[in-house]
Amino acid sequence: MKDVSVTYPDGNRAVNGVSLALGNGERKALVGANGAGKSTLLRAIVGLLSISGGEARVDGIALSARTAPDVRARVGMVFQNPDDQLFMAKVADDVAFGPRNMGLSEDEVNRRVGSALDRLGAAHLKDRVSDRLSGGEKRLVGLASVLSMEPCILLMDEPSSFLDPRSRRNLIKVLSSLPQAILLATHDLDMARRLCSRAVVLRDGRVCAEGSADELLSDKQMLEAHGL
Repeated sequence: MKDVSVTYPDGNRAVNGVSLALGNGERKALVGANGAGKSTLLRAIVGLLSISGGEARVDGIALSARTAPDVRARVGMVFQNPDDQLFMAKVADDVAFGPRNMGLSEDEVNRRVGSALDRLGAAHLKDRVSDRLSGGEKRLVGLASVLSMEPCILLMDEPSSFLDPRSRRNLIKVLSSLPQAILLATHDLDMARRLCSRAVVLRDGRVCAEGSADELLSDKQMLEAHGL
């Protein structure tokens, strides 16, 4: 992303001249107080919000209305609330929804569903009803529904919300094992330090610090100054 800005219809510029890069397999934390622009930035990367200035490129593709489908084939977004992502009657159908809409054969859809759930240790949930799962189970199924698309980049918005301590530890273990590049928007600074090598601090839609996650997220003075 180079000098990216996002302005809402009411004139509020939620993201203001942000530049950042994510390399192959890299895990980067995006941290900031409420209203800093984290979720807005993630939505802009996949074209759910229009960029009002600057440029975003994914795997060499410049993001535009025309190229958004190609970008979304490469970038998977896991929303903060898994109930926003799960809407089918059964888990298997939720995980299969994306591959089916890519026009893949049913054999390939079934392979991807099985592979995504197996990778997350969630194969036992395949025939469960999605809205009767626990918070941790919903989080895993939401992630599986993105992994079944086989993206090269994962965008994650507050993935530890709604989770009890055991489910949170399990999620960290699962994310640590994934090969995808990850941009992790979170208030959970401990999770960010355990998962990510780099961190970016947003405030009022601007990047105000970037560096080693260990060093940046242990700088108490800087964290206090930015509401963290």
